[in-house]
Amino acid sequence: MDKVTFIVNDKLFRKQIRKIENYVDRKIPKIALKEYKKNTPKDSGNARRKTKLFNRTIRGNYGYAGVLDDGLFPNPPKEGKGKTSGGFSTQAPQGMTKPTVKEIEKQFRAFIKRVR
Repeated sequence: MDKVTFIVNDKLFRKQIRKIENYVDRKIPKIALKEYKKNTPKDSGNARRKTKLFNRTIRGNYGYAGVLDDGLFPNPPKEGKGKTSGGFSTQAPQGMTKPTVKEIEKQFRAFIKRVR
């Protein structure tokens, strides 16, 4: 039986990995912030204005960020009508994180298909 030897040039593979790492490190956080803000309710603009990117981490620098994202508003609302539904803001019925993660996954899959 003959011995078969393969020679693999991994230069292209390494180049593709660097592109992916660069995309994840530099582009994904910006895409995520943009999408997160798009999904943030715009009642007064406070949440959008105070949501910032710090070292690849999105931070909502306002006291009710968790309540807004996790759907923890009183159900039914204590004051006013039509502002909440099922504990979530009517402007962000799925919170902000879930739709943002879905969009990031979509963008990442599309980027991976383009990497050559």
